Amino acid sequence: MRLNPYCMCCAVNKQEQKIRCFTDMEKKTEYMKKVMGVLAAAGPDDCAPSISIKLKKLYSQYWNPQAALSEEGIFSQIKHEFNQLMLSIEHQLKENIRRATDPLEAALLYARIGNYIDFAALSNVDKNEVLSMIEEENKEPLDQAEYRNFRRDLDTAASLVYLTDNCGEIVLDKLVIKILKEQYPHLDITVVVRGYPVSNDATMEDAAEAGMTSVARVIGNGSDVAGTWYPGISQETKDLLESADLIIAKGQGNFETLHQCGLNIYYLFLCKCQWFQTLFNAKPLQGMFVNERR
Repeated sequence: MRLNPYCMCCAVNKQEQKIRCFTDMEKKTEYMKKVMGVLAAAGPDDCAPSISIKLKKLYSQYWNPQAALSEEGIFSQIKHEFNQLMLSIEHQLKENIRRATDPLEAALLYARIGNYIDFAALSNVDKNEVLSMIEEENKEPLDQAEYRNFRRDLDTAASLVYLTDNCGEIVLDKLVIKILKEQYPHLDITVVVRGYPVSNDATMEDAAEAGMTSVARVIGNGSDVAGTWYPGISQETKDLLESADLIIAKGQGNFETLHQCGLNIYYLFLCKCQWFQTLFNAKPLQGMFVNERR
């Protein structure tokens, strides 16, 4: 999804909020000019997640060279806490999935709810809130027409790539992978995580902590962009995506970086910002299950 005016304004506002506590008005003015310069220099392949990385680097260079390291340390603890939170309820969720009329749909719904765990898109991610959302028994179903298409694709697919998003959420993704492997034992599944730490996105370290590495092949995508941004990912990841019969992409970031690529992608996410709510005519935190080609 190409950079658009709404996301550009959002990026500027977020940067202003980050420096609002500083007192040097002249320095702040110069910084905001540089921010707008980054946006003005955006290329045709840029999108909100790729611009976000450029602005993050600009901020650390201009205000605090240690900011990126400090943020990484903070998120490392947060990621561990949410991975452990989801692991603590994993057994109960597996039982719920087994009892469901359609275990695969139930697993996908839990995985979609897990997309709430997003510190980049939401100002406050509350543990009790995510547990409450999970306990509501997945009242909002998947789009049934798209789910039927998804099932038909699975029947004929030989390979599937699963693009993860956030920490904690990856535990719920693992439940989807397990059901897929049971129901489609000949399906070759590869799970892709971020190549480097970015916000609370899942990396190889999180995949190992969540137990994902014990149920499927997992690779890092070679990038620190919060999504699957083609100009930044590894050739291995590009080859996987282009040869896959079917792709599941979790989260807004993957939609923002991959939309209009034309691959057979099923996006699974919650609408967490006003632009996505406008784009899909959705309520805040409404769940989406949409296909790239349709």
